[in-house]
Amino acid sequence: MFFQLRETKKSDVDTYDQVRQLITATLHQECPQHSSKHHILYTANLQLEQYKEAKEFFYAQCDVTTSLGTFSKEAYDKANKNYHQLYLIIRAYMHLSDERQREHFNHHFRFSKEQIETMYDYYAHYSTHVKTLALEEGFWHALKEDLIPLLTQLE
Repeated sequence: MFFQLRETKKSDVDTYDQVRQLITATLHQECPQHSSKHHILYTANLQLEQYKEAKEFFYAQCDVTTSLGTFSKEAYDKANKNYHQLYLIIRAYMHLSDERQREHFNHHFRFSKEQIETMYDYYAHYSTHVKTLALEEGFWHALKEDLIPLLTQLE
C-alpha cells in the first residue's frame, strides 16, 4: 500500500500582488469620491491637496488659549497625519505599478511575509464579516496603521 500526499493548493498570489491589492483597496477607500472617468492617482492627488489646504487653514487658527484654537490644533494634527499617510500610499502605489520590479519587492517584503499574508487574509474576508457588523471605518483605519510601517521602507 502506497501513501500519496495530497498537494495543498497554493494560491498564485505572491507577496507583491498581496501588497499591491491592499494598497489599491486602501487608496480607493481614501478617495470615496473617485470617478471611473479619472485615474485613481488624479483623485488621490486632489484629496492630498485638500488635506494640504486643511493643514494650512487650521495651522493659522491654532491658539491654545481658546477652545476653537485647541480644536484647530487637533484638526491640524489630523489633517497632517492623513496627508502623510495618503502621500505614502500614493508613493507605494506608484512604486508597485512597475511590474518589472516584482522580484525586487518580493525580496524586499520577505521578512514581513507573514504579516502581509495576515492583512491580506483579513482583507479577503472583509466583505463577509466586517461589512456584516458595520465596522468598515475601524477596519480601514487598522489596516492603514499596519500597512504604513511597511510602506515607509519603500522610499
